[in-house]
Amino acid sequence: MCEVLDRVENRGIQKGIIQGEDTILSLMNYLLSNNRTEDAKKATEDRTYRNKLLTEVLGKKR
Repeated sequence: MCEVLDRVENRGIQKGIIQGEDTILSLMNYLLSNNRTEDAKKATEDRTYRNKLLTEVLGKKR
């Protein structure tokens, strides 16, 4: 039973990782497509700024 639960948990974790990657890639795609390279660079270095951009651009709060 524990083995089954471990597999289910791992799938959930993997799904969360993929969703997070997709969110960040959507943000970067938007920023780069709109010539906001400085914002993209800063977003890779500053979590608070990245979260601000996620809310601004994608309407997602973190």
